[in-house]
Amino acid sequence: MQSLRRFFGNRYSRRDYLTIMEMISDPSREEEFRQLLSGEWQEVSDETVADQEVERLLFRLQQRIVSEEMRTRNKKKFLHLLQKVAAILFLPLLMGSLAYFFLGPRSEAPGGFAEIECPAGVRTHFSLPDGTSGYLNSGSKLSYPVNFRKNRNVALTGEAFFQVKEDKQSPFTVKTPHLAILVTGTVFNLIAYPGETSEEVILQSGSLQVSNPEGSPIASLTANQKVSLALKDGSVHQSEVIASQYTGWTEGKLIFRNEDMGQVAQRLSRWYNAEIIIADNQLLEFTFYATFIDEPLDEVLKLLAFTTPISVVEEKRLPRPDGSFAKRKITLRLNPAKVKKFN
Repeated sequence: MQSLRRFFGNRYSRRDYLTIMEMISDPSREEEFRQLLSGEWQEVSDETVADQEVERLLFRLQQRIVSEEMRTRNKKKFLHLLQKVAAILFLPLLMGSLAYFFLGPRSEAPGGFAEIECPAGVRTHFSLPDGTSGYLNSGSKLSYPVNFRKNRNVALTGEAFFQVKEDKQSPFTVKTPHLAILVTGTVFNLIAYPGETSEEVILQSGSLQVSNPEGSPIASLTANQKVSLALKDGSVHQSEVIASQYTGWTEGKLIFRNEDMGQVAQRLSRWYNAEIIIADNQLLEFTFYATFIDEPLDEVLKLLAFTTPISVVEEKRLPRPDGSFAKRKITLRLNPAKVKKFN
């Protein structure tokens, strides 16, 4: 199938891409697709590749599909197709071998890095070569060395949930711009978005050590503890929490537990890829308690206005010269007529 060969070789047309995606998206053609890949591979080689190479090459294939779908700005279709691709491509070793042939020799140096990037407004599941898995939240990025099995160090910007594969001989380290987290077999959440006022680590199970980038210890955490580093003055606050309230986003749950409106606006902005602004500082005195499960932003805003003294004002979205639209811009204002009701 020439479309398939051109796709892996990065010489494909939009027609080639649509042909391949149509086959992948049709469950009734899965066996046909598997046989096609098998036949193509048997014509060119009888060799296989190491597991770590398969992971690296399949990651490159996934990123190519992500880039193509994001270019079309059809996120729903992208998510649906990515699930289909994962089900078909990430299981058989044969598919990895075929990808190795069509993608050609390694272009990364032995010390090179791979990168996983999560588009704004969605969540992305990831699996690393050592068996560690997790999720990236909206607008996050995770990078790791190609020789990851010998060097279990990753770098994060944004938010991620990690389920770290235990290996006491090779500790797992996550670095952010202001923190370094050392773990073995641990489940935890890490928040380190650029431009925010703090970085946070929430431990769900296991144990971990938190240091600054230079290696000076900051805190030791056990299950259901959180540490927060204030970036303005470097102060550290450690507290007891219910970790599941911070990790529910991996299951499509948006959980607020007496969070002030500044935090609410910040989290809604990230979750829905919208710009949500607090217009009156008095709103920061109010807190919000709610749980949403895959609710659209409009429904969340309705409940917010109903349960707090807030008025919601959204700017009209106008098309840009290229036909695209800017993200939604929503302003939260204090509604004086409702203040007494909530005092």
